[in-house]
Amino acid sequence: MLLIGIVLVGVAAALLWFGAELFVENAASAGSRLGVTGLAVGLLLAGAEPEELITATIAAMRDQGGIAAGDAIGTNITMLTLVVGLAALLRPLPTGGRVRQYLLGASGLGVVAALLVPGGVSRVEGIVLLMAYIAAVALVWIRERQPPAIGELAELNEEEDESQEEGRAWRGLVLLVAGIGIMALGGWVAVTGAENLVEAIGVAESVVGLSIVALATTAELFALAISAHRHDLSELAVAGVVGSAGYNATMTLGGAALARPIATAGVAGASWLAAGLPMLILALGGRRGRLTRLTGAPLILTYVTYIVVLYL
Repeated sequence: MLLIGIVLVGVAAALLWFGAELFVENAASAGSRLGVTGLAVGLLLAGAEPEELITATIAAMRDQGGIAAGDAIGTNITMLTLVVGLAALLRPLPTGGRVRQYLLGASGLGVVAALLVPGGVSRVEGIVLLMAYIAAVALVWIRERQPPAIGELAELNEEEDESQEEGRAWRGLVLLVAGIGIMALGGWVAVTGAENLVEAIGVAESVVGLSIVALATTAELFALAISAHRHDLSELAVAGVVGSAGYNATMTLGGAALARPIATAGVAGASWLAAGLPMLILALGGRRGRLTRLTGAPLILTYVTYIVVLYL
């Protein structure tokens, strides 16, 4: 049972990574043509986590509320500690300027989620979370509505004849839908694997959601951070994580609750940790607004400590 659970979660991670890549690549191509900055593309498109929403919703519909809530909250903790910490080890990350403002915003959305989590999340509270996400998207859209930054998205704005553009649009749509389908399969596999692990190791489903499922569904953010570094777009790596943190605290948790009210026993403390982590990143970035290898290491230590405490 334990081996089956581990294998299923591993397969789920691969499916979610592949499906999310298809979704993000094609969504980003469409988003760039709308005339928003590269930072907005990172926050809204790379930061969109449909795989998290799908996984949490499937868990909620299967009456696994602890896995659903644990995945949403645990993924934020994993991203804001392990992913950001490892990314900072590769190259310094910016935390100043507009990034600072959006880190504060992500923390605010995390606080909203933390206030609603105790006692479970009802459908009405799910709607409140979804409205908070919509408001955040509208704010980012208004602030970042301008031509894309030169260099970051230049290749996406090359002139094309009408027939080529139409063909690419249809191909992109097919791939985007395929990505959603693959993520749906990955979410189902992840929940099935998590159920096997809960039964095999005898821990609460919220613990599995906060750790193992969260780590599996964070696979795409690891890929994004590595790709952003490779293309010398460190700001995009941070934007993706910050956008994802806001998305999971509102859209993922709210969407799952809308499908079916979810029990959240065991995740209240973790939700406050997730809400406070953007502030920790700002503090570590300091006045220079830059997270270095030295200041990124405490984030990795925070994640290790979190896992140890979780399983004690």
